[in-house]
Amino acid sequence: MKRIYVTAVPLESNFVLEPKYAEPANFSLRNAPRAAAFPIIPVLEDTVREGDSVKVITVRQKNAPENRNMDILRREIGALGLPDCTICDVTVGETQEKDALLALFGALVDAFEEEACYYACITFGTKTYPLVLFSALRCADKLMRDVEVKGIYYREITRSEGRETGARMYDVSALFTLDSIADLAADGVTGDAREFLHLLLDPARGE
Repeated sequence: MKRIYVTAVPLESNFVLEPKYAEPANFSLRNAPRAAAFPIIPVLEDTVREGDSVKVITVRQKNAPENRNMDILRREIGALGLPDCTICDVTVGETQEKDALLALFGALVDAFEEEACYYACITFGTKTYPLVLFSALRCADKLMRDVEVKGIYYREITRSEGRETGARMYDVSALFTLDSIADLAADGVTGDAREFLHLLLDPARGE
């Protein structure tokens, strides 16, 4: 099976990543998660099966040719010892103008493949990055053959009195699923649309 993983890579001028152990908060992993600088690593380790073909799409802003965070990601992927794994590096400008966002959308779509399962991390990147990524995944899910979005993840650092106390990992793909359900149901909704949307969130509401 083809499995595709997407993660942004922050500029080292912003911060250099360090390994963190993040407890899964609203989902489970088959194996105990390892400490990793990139949240996509424990997901990758937990989901790859023997015989799978893996592609990791990295998204980063154009800056210095060297990026220690990118080197860290390569090392963490290499440590998994995957026999069939490629890295597809997508670099974009440091602007949030419409044309740049559309260019990122196009670059992601070009890197996507049909007949694949997708896993994405939105922990790093610009504030607009999750919007572009979500849109690209949504289009791939609707228009490409045999595409399935399996998980979208976010790692939250917990702090107390300014000090880091831990990290938790969330699967936020329920938002992606709700969007798909609303799209499928758009032509069949009768009555109050807001009530229907609340029923999607809480089916017991109608009882």
